Amino acid sequence: MNLELDVVVRCRNEMPWTRPMLSAMQRQRGVDAHIVFMDCGSTDGSRELAADMGHRVEDVDPAKYVPGRVLNRGMRLTSTPLVAFINADAIPLDDDAVMRLASPLLDDPAVAAAFARQVARPGADPLVALEYERAFGATSPVLARGTFFSMAASVIRRSVWESMPFDEALRYSEDVDWTHRARALGSRIEYVPEARFEHSHDYDLAGQWKRRRGEGAADQAIHRLGPPSPVRDFARPLAGAVLRDAFARIFSPRSLAVRTAQASGYFMGRLEASRAARRATTEQAAGAR
Repeated sequence: MNLELDVVVRCRNEMPWTRPMLSAMQRQRGVDAHIVFMDCGSTDGSRELAADMGHRVEDVDPAKYVPGRVLNRGMRLTSTPLVAFINADAIPLDDDAVMRLASPLLDDPAVAAAFARQVARPGADPLVALEYERAFGATSPVLARGTFFSMAASVIRRSVWESMPFDEALRYSEDVDWTHRARALGSRIEYVPEARFEHSHDYDLAGQWKRRRGEGAADQAIHRLGPPSPVRDFARPLAGAVLRDAFARIFSPRSLAVRTAQASGYFMGRLEASRAARRATTEQAAGAR
């Protein structure tokens, strides 16, 4: 008997990937996938394709998009005990990928969520391919703090979400925050490398800086970190990334620019969030007098 599974698909102009993703979902074995296609103002035909294929389409106002709010809405629109979140550009590479991804939650009630292996697209930037190989290898990477997780291809347990919804204030890393809190309450998070999805993004320098800045600010909030250190939180990560590029034989002036944008963006996000938190604390103390 197949597993009944609601699947929330978030999309904003994800062609040409939307078509093979939805087609691959139709071929999945072991699950009866009921797709809720949450479209955020697509103008490339993604929304129309999902509707033509008979999927339930829910519109999200791009001007009001907040990741945690959309994830919570996706959960409220679904009803199965386990819910998959698969981005419209995350293509299952095997016909049992979704079932493999859900298996840890079926086998153990202590597992709150599982996330899949993401394989960089053919022709992806070598720097991006190296990052994805490092993040989504045979085992999940060990981080200096927190838990690595990616919502792009994942399954979560409804009962855990009901007691602990996604944070609607965070603009980045809302999935990391959720799994961090779930682990603190005793749940487990599983990485499933056997569940493979094609998914990667090639950001330009400005995009790299913006994304890492957002992640730095989110880490500051999630982990209640102190002010960042120029050495520990900028120089060392930058040096480590440059050395990995050199060992992979892809070091170049461009790779140095990318790694500098990433490291400086993360550092600035941490720094700005730290200063904002300090100002808020000072103002709160002044108001209490």
